[in-house]
Formats: sequence, C-alpha cells, structure tokens
Amino acid sequence: MKIQKTTVAFMAIGAFAGVAHAQSSVTLYGVADGGILFNNNVKGGQLVGLSSATSSRWGVLGTEDLGGGLKAIFDLENGYTLGTGGLSQGGLEFGRKAFVGLKSDTYGTVTAGRQYSASNDATATFASGADWAASGLGYGTRAGDVDNVDTSNRVQNAIKYQSPSFHGLSVGLLYSLGGQAGQFTKNEVIDGAVSYLNGPLRLGASYMFTKNPYYATFGDQGNSSSPTSSATGANNNMPSRIYGGYASAGSQQIITAGGSYVLGSATIAVLYSNTQFQNLGAVNAVGSYGTKYNGGTATFNSGELNLKYQLTPALTLAGAYIYTHNGGADNVGSASYNQVNLGTIYSLSKRTSLYAIGFYETASGVDSTGKKAVADFSGSSYSSTNHQVAAIVGMTHRF
Repeated sequence: MKIQKTTVAFMAIGAFAGVAHAQSSVTLYGVADGGILFNNNVKGGQLVGLSSATSSRWGVLGTEDLGGGLKAIFDLENGYTLGTGGLSQGGLEFGRKAFVGLKSDTYGTVTAGRQYSASNDATATFASGADWAASGLGYGTRAGDVDNVDTSNRVQNAIKYQSPSFHGLSVGLLYSLGGQAGQFTKNEVIDGAVSYLNGPLRLGASYMFTKNPYYATFGDQGNSSSPTSSATGANNNMPSRIYGGYASAGSQQIITAGGSYVLGSATIAVLYSNTQFQNLGAVNAVGSYGTKYNGGTATFNSGELNLKYQLTPALTLAGAYIYTHNGGADNVGSASYNQVNLGTIYSLSKRTSLYAIGFYETASGVDSTGKKAVADFSGSSYSSTNHQVAAIVGMTHRF
C-alpha cells in the first residue's frame, strides 16, 4: 500500500537536516496500525492479543536538487510496536530502512545502507502477504516467508542500483559487503531483479544468493557472528521450524517470478519461488534446532494465486491460496504446507481504513528439524498440531 506523506518545512528541522537549500525538502511519513489478534494454537495454547496487520512505522525522507537532473536522497525508517511502543527489527533504531544515495532520472538511482532487496522491489507486489494479508503480522506469507518476499529480513551494508524505466522495463542490482577482515566475500549477498509494467500487466523476476545465511540474513547486521535476537525460533535463531533446521547452510539461493493483471475491478496475481539452503553442515549454527546435516541441499518450491476485487470504491475483498513443498535433505523426509488467506478492507478515508483478515494453514510430512511437520505461521510460534487458524481485526492510519 502506498503511504500518504506529510511534508514538513525543511527550515523547521534544520538542526536535523543541516544547511537548508531552496531546492531541498524533508518528508515525515508513517503508519499507525492496531488490531485484535486471535490464534487458535501457539505451542498448544490459544492467543488473544494486540497486534498489527500493517507494520507500524515512521520515517524521514529527504531530497536535495543538485542540478542537471541529479538529486541527493536519504531515507530513515523506524519500525515500532503500537501496543508497547517498543522498537521492531530486533531493537534497531532505523531497522526498516537507513540509506543515502544519488538519483538521476536519466541514469537511475544508487543507494547505500540497510534497505529492501532488489528482489523484493520486483516481486513483493504479487504476494498477498506483502500486500493486503497482514504484511506487518507476517501470517499471510508463504511458509515461514522462506523466500523473503515479505521482507522478514532486510539487507544490511548494501549498495543498490535501480535503473530508470525504459519502455516499462527496469533492472535492479544489489551487493552487500560482508565486512569481515581478510574475508572479503564472507556473508556477502548478490541480488538482481527485472521488472516490466505495461498498462494492466505487471511482471517481475529475481535472483538472490547469500553466503552464510544464518549470520548474513538472520543476523542483526551483515557481519554478525550471532543470529538476530528478535527471531522467534528456538534459542532465538532461524525463525521457523519450517526451515530452522537448515541453519548450518553454507549458502542460500532464492529465485522468484510472478505477475499480475488488472481486469476491471479485479486484480489477479501469481507468484512462484524456489528457495535452496545449500551445502548444509558448512556453518557452525550455535543454538540451532539441533538437526545435524552432512552436506546436501534443501529445496522449497512455493506457488501462490491471489485475487483482489474492488466491490465498491471503499470496500475491497481479497483471497489467496499458497502451496509450499520442502523436498528435504540428507535423507530427512519432505514436508508440504497449504495455506488460505481471506480478507476485507474498508476505507473510511484516503488515510484511514478498517480490516478483517483470516488465515488457515495445514502441514504434512517431516520438517527441517526431522520431526513431524506442524503448522507455523510466519511471525508466530508454531502450532502443536498440523493446522493453525488465526484472524485479526483492526484499523490502519497513514500519515
């Protein structure tokens, strides 16, 4: 969803922005979201609490016109929990975004810092979980957000290039520096994506390769020696039983492709992803689930079909079906996950809306930990059974 932004006079916050310029601007923007969440089974018990469907956040976006079609830009975006006022993203002050760069309408944009992947820019719009199905809560993603389309993990220490659109075609490239002395490529991330937009048709495809994902992807920063403290899995490491047993992977590869088409009041979207945890056993994953792998690759194939329908100018109805299959690794069995998302959004104004979203997931087979697969919504603790049901009703306000 696009965020409505309120422009703040640059001179009023000159102490923050530095020397004021006639062609410069700073924009304050954000989202406040609060809802009542019900989950029928969190490790065997029911959960009722306050949560958010869309991630609550506030940010500061700045631009300075340098002349000749060139602009300096920055974006600092903080995530917070509405119920407690606490910081999200593991307690990072600007955990959602923190980058600076140069933008040219002719040559494209280059940014450096903590930011979304090029893959996410090209494919997230096709996923219900990253769109209307509770992107902040995480429940609506493919199993455990294994392909990171919902950006459960940002990319740290990243240099990113986004090309301008050429007849609807654009390209994004990203490289994350590992930051390890004497080991230039340790924890590196290589990411590329291509997008195409032509009237009602939108297409996107991407490729991402990460070394030492236990640290580079799930760590607090690109040169982490420990996983993020905000993860919800066992012992605060890889955040899902669905793939948490693959913490020892030496690398991770994600290929994603999707498309959408607007047909009158309806928008139909499809998304496919292939995620591989490669060279299992290569990384010392301290405090992992304890599953021991001696090489091999675990492969997840996931497909999604979703539909949004604008019943009235104020009322949107939506639904999605997601299937994910884990092929297993090193003679440990495979698992399958089926999920259905249903939602409705009612806009009270351009900035304020009410929502009701439901989720249902079933699991079968043997998961990454070598145990019987259980349902495990992204952003939640796993169920004690092979199914999990949840719903959230709430309100979103954008500023």
